[in-house]
Amino acid sequence: MAKYISTKGVPFLAVPLFFMVLLLSNPLVAAEEFDPILKDDVHLPAKEVQKIRQMGDELYKKTGVAVFVALVDDLNTTKPIELIERVNSSYPSHILLFFSMHPLSVNIFTTPDTKPLIDADQILSPLPWRGTIKPVMSPAFSKDENVKIEVAVLNGYGDIVDQVADAKGVKLSSSIGSGSKSSFLIVRWIFYGIIAFIILQYFYYKRKRRG
Repeated sequence: MAKYISTKGVPFLAVPLFFMVLLLSNPLVAAEEFDPILKDDVHLPAKEVQKIRQMGDELYKKTGVAVFVALVDDLNTTKPIELIERVNSSYPSHILLFFSMHPLSVNIFTTPDTKPLIDADQILSPLPWRGTIKPVMSPAFSKDENVKIEVAVLNGYGDIVDQVADAKGVKLSSSIGSGSKSSFLIVRWIFYGIIAFIILQYFYYKRKRRG
């Protein structure tokens, strides 16, 4: 039977095992998790931040495409080019979903190789049956600005990630999929409801004048 050689009561085989555990737990040795959130001046809810990080990390590991999101309070203080320059060297294939609160605006920036992977015009369309960001930011969705931004960010980021995954032919376990589109469908019906209400009002007042 093999015997352990001990030093001060510590088994000899435990020494290399100890150093292996130490190396694997070292952040410089362990693989770093991709963080897609470049800036968050609006302070997104913790659950939403976690979901965005899950989707971005999984997509990056499976496709090599880094999808970032940035929410800045003032466009004059933090410009998109500054954030893009920060990630260019480390992530040559990337997409940036950029939100500005003052003035309120949203845009998508891509690299030449990632541009064909998504339909930016569709994502940013103001039409409720087409876009996944701007319709949610309309007054018809909610009066609470924070709620609108939070839903718009998650919808938009999820749409971008799903489109990249589809273009690359991969499946994402973290994809919000139909969950992301549920709020989009709500906005669509609210939009149609408002239009129907306006039309009914028009005919009602027109008939009332004739009477």
